[in-house]
Amino acid sequence: MKEYTLTGRQVNIYGLLFMLPALLVAVIPYILIWCKIGRGWPDGLLPVFDRNLVVIQQMIHAPWFPIILLLAGIVLHELIHGACMAAFAKKGWKSVSFGVNIKAIAPYAHCKEPLHPNAYRFSLVMPGILLGDVPVLISWLTGNILFLFFGILFWWAAAGDVMILWLSRNITDGMLQDHPDKIGFIHV
Repeated sequence: MKEYTLTGRQVNIYGLLFMLPALLVAVIPYILIWCKIGRGWPDGLLPVFDRNLVVIQQMIHAPWFPIILLLAGIVLHELIHGACMAAFAKKGWKSVSFGVNIKAIAPYAHCKEPLHPNAYRFSLVMPGILLGDVPVLISWLTGNILFLFFGILFWWAAAGDVMILWLSRNITDGMLQDHPDKIGFIHV
């Protein structure tokens, strides 16, 4: 048995460091696709503003909308973790619990039973894929800047999951058990 854990501080610091490459990966293709390169500021961004006028107006007239979107995304992020864990746990949803780690200021989904390493990793990556990758791809295809912001935000929310995924990268045998008190897991 070996513990693989992170502190809330580590997750928050590395999460901020994770944001720079995430921003570059999401924003550069968006700019190359939707902005008129070679024009001066703000002319190059006019197509983006024109395309997103309705979204921008909604944000101005409903400043609570981003907060609701953020809260809904956080709940959905944890539900995705829980659904993936439940899909692989012998007892299904009975093995999954939800809560908030006050010290780390982070909501969590917790599986009470150990999972195969690949099942555990699958439950780690799915929120980042569904709430990060998919919205960013939609923004690239449609030019909708709200999807771009949402995807970047939820890549950031998945930064801790990516760190835990990294800790599990060399584990192929045994089972991985969510740590009951810390951010991370126990290799059993």
